[in-house]
Amino acid sequence: MSPVEFVSVIPLLPLAAMVIIFCVTRPLDVAQQRRLGLRPTGGSGGHNLAGTAAGHEQAETHGPGAAHDDSAAHTDAHGGDAHGGGGHGHGGVTTRWGMIGSVIAVVAMVGAFALALTIFFQYFGSPALQKSGYTVHLWDWFTFGTLHYPIDFRVDSLTAVMLVVVTGVSLLVHLYSIGYLAGDLGYSRFFMELALFTVSMLILVLGANILVLYIGWELVGLSSYLLIGFWFDQAPPPPGSDIPYPPAASLKAFVTTRFGDFGMLIGILILFFSTGTFSFVALNNPATYQALHINQFTVTLAMILIFCGAVGKSAQFPLHVWLPDAMAGPTPVSALIHAATMVAAGVYLVARFFPLYSQVAGPQSLQVVGGVGSFTAIFAAVIALAQNDIKKVLAYSTVSQLGYMFTGLAVGPTDATGIFHLFTHAFFKALLFLSSGSVIHAVAGNQDMRKMGGLARFMPITAFTFLLATLSISGVPPFSGFWSKDAIIGEAFTYGTNHGGYYWFYGLTLFTAFLTAFYMFRLFFMTFGGKGGAFGGLWGSERQYRGEAHPHESPWVMTLPLILLAFPTVLLGFWSINNGFGNFLTAGTQAYTNPFADPLTYVGIAMAVVGIGLAWLVYGLEIIPAKAFTSNPVGRAVYTVLLNKFYLDELYGWLIKYVVLGLSNGAVLFDKYIVDGIVNGSATSVKRFGDATRRTETGVLQNYGAALFGGALIIALVVFIATGAFVR
Repeated sequence: MSPVEFVSVIPLLPLAAMVIIFCVTRPLDVAQQRRLGLRPTGGSGGHNLAGTAAGHEQAETHGPGAAHDDSAAHTDAHGGDAHGGGGHGHGGVTTRWGMIGSVIAVVAMVGAFALALTIFFQYFGSPALQKSGYTVHLWDWFTFGTLHYPIDFRVDSLTAVMLVVVTGVSLLVHLYSIGYLAGDLGYSRFFMELALFTVSMLILVLGANILVLYIGWELVGLSSYLLIGFWFDQAPPPPGSDIPYPPAASLKAFVTTRFGDFGMLIGILILFFSTGTFSFVALNNPATYQALHINQFTVTLAMILIFCGAVGKSAQFPLHVWLPDAMAGPTPVSALIHAATMVAAGVYLVARFFPLYSQVAGPQSLQVVGGVGSFTAIFAAVIALAQNDIKKVLAYSTVSQLGYMFTGLAVGPTDATGIFHLFTHAFFKALLFLSSGSVIHAVAGNQDMRKMGGLARFMPITAFTFLLATLSISGVPPFSGFWSKDAIIGEAFTYGTNHGGYYWFYGLTLFTAFLTAFYMFRLFFMTFGGKGGAFGGLWGSERQYRGEAHPHESPWVMTLPLILLAFPTVLLGFWSINNGFGNFLTAGTQAYTNPFADPLTYVGIAMAVVGIGLAWLVYGLEIIPAKAFTSNPVGRAVYTVLLNKFYLDELYGWLIKYVVLGLSNGAVLFDKYIVDGIVNGSATSVKRFGDATRRTETGVLQNYGAALFGGALIIALVVFIATGAFVR
């Protein structure tokens, strides 16, 4: 049988791991923690500092079960959390059942990745499968009249690429988490939620119709909410702190993405009621719209609304504000969700509908995609310049690179331009996040780069792999990021030439390349190098270290994923030679253009080199003092605005407090005094009328007789007056 026929097994494996952890290993893990005194008996199952301290006393000093050899020296830089949360110090005990659960999850992901890779190579060697794809019918959800709702999976070249990305990165994150989460009381729960997210993302990319995709889309939102708020029980940060609070951050992410999902749902319904189908094959076929005489405006409107969902999920302006705060979750979550998978779901959504965007909808739809993407790219890059939290720099970098992907989809002749950057970015950004987690792990939870420096001497594997990923994202050849980013910048220039000199996309993406190189090497020098270090301050040592902890290299279970991710970070870009990736994704035979034969390529490389050089002068050699940019009033004002992210969070907070809640309070008053006033006033009037008339019911016969006689007399008088009897 063909490997693709077993594609449904890929999401089933992490689903089975999740069920086993939930039903078996998690309860046994909690019970064993209580026996060891790590968790209060009958408690809520949360984390506490006392339990963590007990775990430190019983910690093993070697192997993946213990995160540090010198756990006592690693106190909390932020109030008790060596990982960045509250009360989750590492070096504690990972129970036997917790470890069994994590091993089950890793084994499941090994199987899923192996099958995904097998299917990928099957498609790689079969042009027929690349053109036609393969659909697996699972079951019929329900049929009502002419409406038919099947649950189907479909694998084409785009799906095959996404399966490798999701399962590959997820596997390495699972392995890495064994070391990073060692000793955390929520260890088993973390792997259960990680497996749930992986299942959700796999459903999203495998869906053969919008119905299945939307189920995965919302499940991804739910599992992201759980993982961002993983450390839900930590103490709130002090007032004015820039450290995100997990419960608030998870809610912010969930609610913000719902705004985009609302528009997406309306767009989906427009397409369904216009065509009567959810199938991607039918929806992406221009003949469907010609046969039903659907006007272009309707399709254009639907596609812009569907893009709203991508704006929310992929953290594009103005719904980008949730992603930096999502760094409140454990760093492995950032590597999986906020680098390679969930945030890429919006890019995947646009790519999945690319034939509809490019051939059926009006050009306005892709112009909106490109406009939002290119603006977000430079907007987030500018903010990243002023951030001092290592994970927040990477968060805004992710937002910026996602903007590149959307721009690539908007300006490219096919979806391959944007998807290739998604493909390379998934691996080098996962490497950056996991390396930052290794740093945070080594410096007792500190995330402030101003308290780092010189760490290359203490953790050479982390520093070297981080440097490779930094060169890649900066667009330095021959690293993978160069090939994918340069293609987008080049297509943006071609787009401008073909659209009457509209070079805005080109200018924005080109300048963003300079900013990216600068802020990423700023991060590297502030973390691993410093003035006086080797190679002009690139490779620092003890003399450049500004912190108080005792840094050292992370255990093998954390450094192994870094080493493995370094290979695609360096090599993946070569797949673009002879247009290999583009022809695979589109089943085409497009001619290859050597980027080094185009002079514009060297302009992009020069921008990256200038960015790196400026960062080297400021933060490596310190020839140009960093304060030179902020020592004047204008520079200081600009820096303050960037440091506070253009005050968008404050603006949104003000709008919610005074506009949204103001309207809500107005609605409450209207309901209370107008709606309820009318209803209650009517009831009061009836009651008073009843109180007045009930006194006529006395039960005395003489009174009733008098009333009858009086009533008859009144009627008679009225009749006489009306007929004019008195006049005659």
